[in-house]
Amino acid sequence: MKMRIHGSTILLTLMALVLFAGSCKKEEETKEYMNGSVSVSHKMPPYVKAGDKFQFTPGGVTAPDGTAVAYYFTAPITGKKDTLKNGINVYEYEVPDTLGTFTISCIAYPVESSDKYYVSSGTINFVVVSDDPLKGSITGIGRKVGDSRVTIDGRIYYAGAAGGKEWLRSNLSIVRLDAAGNEVFGHSFQNSPAMRHVFGAYYTWEEAQTACPEGWHLPSEAEWVALLKDMGAPSDLQPLQDSPCGAGKLMVKALFNGVPMWDYYRGVTIKDAALSAIPTGYAQINEGQYSFYDFDNYSIFWTSDEFEGKGVYRYIFEQYDNVFVGHADKSSFAASVRCVR
Repeated sequence: MKMRIHGSTILLTLMALVLFAGSCKKEEETKEYMNGSVSVSHKMPPYVKAGDKFQFTPGGVTAPDGTAVAYYFTAPITGKKDTLKNGINVYEYEVPDTLGTFTISCIAYPVESSDKYYVSSGTINFVVVSDDPLKGSITGIGRKVGDSRVTIDGRIYYAGAAGGKEWLRSNLSIVRLDAAGNEVFGHSFQNSPAMRHVFGAYYTWEEAQTACPEGWHLPSEAEWVALLKDMGAPSDLQPLQDSPCGAGKLMVKALFNGVPMWDYYRGVTIKDAALSAIPTGYAQINEGQYSFYDFDNYSIFWTSDEFEGKGVYRYIFEQYDNVFVGHADKSSFAASVRCVR
């Protein structure tokens, strides 16, 4: 026996479904956002090394009805969740021994009124680096035949002959600290001490004049010209003149945490014949605060020369084989230092 379904029955059923769906949507729409946004107080710099430990104190979110709000953090890699409760309001985190870029997430949630309010979220991003010369963040730079091994301020450098001089093949990384541990001579990239020996320190021209250790010195423009002539620059090149070539021979195909540092551009053939230059950019200093620019685009090195009251530097821009001359304020512009002897 077949069952008959009247059209009116179908219509009533459809109307009931529509009303039910509408009521669900209406109920869902009554959920509100909590007041404020997640803020996390911490002293974690953008770049850190394995084993560093940091504390995070969350806040900034309240429930409109005055009920309690709690927070939980999710660690990268492991996905472990830690909820702050029972009077504990500080999250402690130890940096893993894995190079790369990571994110810690922080979620604020309504403890007693989850049916009324959405959760709020915030994130802390950081990069894990290492200055280990064999398996650190910078790879692709090797010791060349004929290089000498030099220890400066407890750090091992390699130096190679070019232009009648011996040049360091990595950026100087001497930094002096005050009693409170603040950097007061030389400065680490992005205010991150973990980057000191990775990119080397950034110095003002005034600092650069005395940065090189005994037996070494900051190269002059004349010494830069001699180096560039060894790299194929015109024989009539003079100090304070841009070189039409030579950048590719000073650059090295290095990687930072597995990512190429120099992009490929036609006309620039990277051969690493001398300085093993990497693009670490520069810094501007305003009222003691360092802001960093053009990482991955420029290599900039101070010379000992002056021009019209400004410090002279040599620089490489990744898109050209030129080695340019630049001038900057002696105390508010910071760049890399290579020492010679």
